[in-house]
Amino acid sequence: MAKAFSHQPSLLLQYNRGRIRHNGEAPGYLFLVAEAIGPEDVRPHPHPVNVDRWEWLTERELTLELIERTVVTAEDRLTDEEIAATRRKQKERGEESFLEWSA
Repeated sequence: MAKAFSHQPSLLLQYNRGRIRHNGEAPGYLFLVAEAIGPEDVRPHPHPVNVDRWEWLTERELTLELIERTVVTAEDRLTDEEIAATRRKQKERGEESFLEWSA
């Protein structure tokens, strides 16, 4: 999931078996928080992409360690046809933001 979001997609699909595909194009970076953090250092995102609320916001600067530069692969990228079909389904449901959907 972090790799997919590192490519700054406007559309992301997570399939039933956990496979993630997206329309992001930007090269990305994955970082590891390189220091201890506590409950006072983070808070839940008020509008998380994932309904399980795994997304957090930091309350202070954190020391990070670069662990990987990421590139979009053909396996990661949604095709134009998949994007069109997904947008159509999204519109039918009245959704306009990141899509959380099991294909």
